[in-house]
Formats: sequence, C-alpha cells, structure tokens
Amino acid sequence: MPYTLQMLRALMETHPDRAEPLRIHVEALERSIEIQPAFCLQSVRTLFEAAHATIGPRLGVTFGKNENFQQRTRSLLNAMDFSVADHPETAKIGETITKLLGSINGAALALAELSNIPNMRHGGSLDWGTLQRQHALMLGGLCDSLVAFLFDVAWSRTTPEDAADNQPDYSDHNAFNAYLDSEYDPVEIAGAIFDPSYVLFHLDETAYDAARIDWEAESAAEATDDKEVAA
Repeated sequence: MPYTLQMLRALMETHPDRAEPLRIHVEALERSIEIQPAFCLQSVRTLFEAAHATIGPRLGVTFGKNENFQQRTRSLLNAMDFSVADHPETAKIGETITKLLGSINGAALALAELSNIPNMRHGGSLDWGTLQRQHALMLGGLCDSLVAFLFDVAWSRTTPEDAADNQPDYSDHNAFNAYLDSEYDPVEIAGAIFDPSYVLFHLDETAYDAARIDWEAESAAEATDDKEVAA
C-alpha cells in the first residue's frame, strides 16, 4: 500500500482554499519515500521552509536574512498562539504548550545538521551510502505531524482578511527575482513573454518561497565566506 502523509492530506481537505499549493510537495515527498528515499530530506526541508515562508508573513514575523533554518522555526513558534480559549489560565496554557513544542526546534536543528552532511541531501561520492526507506519513513512521519500542526494552528487562528492584509507581493524580493530570471529562460505563451520568477510566484508561491529561502541562505553563507577571506 503506497505511503500517505495522512495529516497533511487531512489539512488540505480542511483548508482547501489555502493548502492546495501544498499538494505538489506532499506528493513529491510521498513518491520519494516509496521509490527514492535518498531524496526525501530535500522534500522534508521544502515543506518546513514552506511553513516558514507562508505562515510567517501572516503572523507578522519578519525573518532576518542571516537567520538559519532552526532560528526561523523558533521565530515562527514564538509568534503562534497555542492558548485554549475560555479557560482562566489560557495564557499559561499557551506558554506551557510552547515550551512543550521546543522539540520542534530540536527537530529543525537535527534536520539542518543532517542536510549539511554530504550525500544526505546533495554532494558526496556516488560510492557513499545514503538514506534508506526506513529513514525516509521516519522523516516523512515527522514532517507530516509537525508541518501539518503548524499550518493548522496558524490557519485556524487567522481570518481570511488577516491573510489578505499580510499577503506577500511579487516586488518584495527583487534581488531573488533577478536571480531566477538570470538562471531560467523566459516563458512564452501565445506570443506573450513572461519572466520565470513572475510565473513561479503566481503559479506556486510555496515553491517560490522555498527556493527563495535556500537562495538567501546560500547568499548569506557566501557573504560570510567573503568577509572571512577579506579579513
């Protein structure tokens, strides 16, 4: 029986208007677990990064350019409301649940560390071992529960009006747009020419944001290396 990310699929059914762009990434992770476990870590990170980039703006979170994967996860958790309504100690409940969810930070750190080991996500020799199906099942289950939980809490506590007010704009990331346009050919449809960045942003904002986060992290790392060389 094919592996299914049950919680993320349930999320898509509960929030069809918001979660549909997740489908392509959910299906990619399910396929990798079944037939290409060596590539599952990339899909897992993409889903976590999609949570950062999608939920953050809707909660008023502004990520710093030099914030790493774990720091973005922590910033997101700190901005979320885990309280229980109609309880005399609702604030304390929210604080305590936030502490309990510190394990998500630990998971984010471990994912970042694992991603940086050659042949786990990229690089490495063709002769080296890599992730197997049992590893992919564990990573997939972790991603399924944590990412679905983050999206569900955020979307359950924000109204459609709130989401519209914080909706990111294509012009917010001109440097990244220029990078994409330099890497990919223009898209021609019925004689009309469109920039690749514009097409990606409007057709799959989740993929756009995940790629942008990776690009910003790589740019920050390169800037740090340049400073060290200059020093």
